Amino acid sequence: MEHPSAPSPLRVRLARWREVFFAQKYRFDLGQSFLVILNFTLLIITASDKLQIFFGIPRLRSLLIVIVPLGFLGVWCFGYFMDKVVRAAQMAERQSIKRSEVWTNHIEQMDRLEAELKAVRALLEQKK
Repeated sequence: MEHPSAPSPLRVRLARWREVFFAQKYRFDLGQSFLVILNFTLLIITASDKLQIFFGIPRLRSLLIVIVPLGFLGVWCFGYFMDKVVRAAQMAERQSIKRSEVWTNHIEQMDRLEAELKAVRALLEQKK
């Protein structure tokens, strides 16, 4: 006989598919971050004729050797700023913890344990 609070087989199957879906999304997000490099390079190459007209430079192709690395340096500097000043990784972790049922339950359990330990400690202090 199944336990009354046991999840139904459908819920278990859906939860498993949810895990598979989010694992694939995570992998896609990792790959997408590297796609930015390729996208930026192709954008500069595609826009080179328009930049040539805008800057009035007859041969912009030689400047591409400078523009592309400068673009990457700018992206890296922004990433450095987000890492060192904004502390983006820690902020993302905080947001994930706030939204996680597992962490919410864990924090509640830890708070209860600490309260019970304080009560036991107070009783032991009274008996001394």
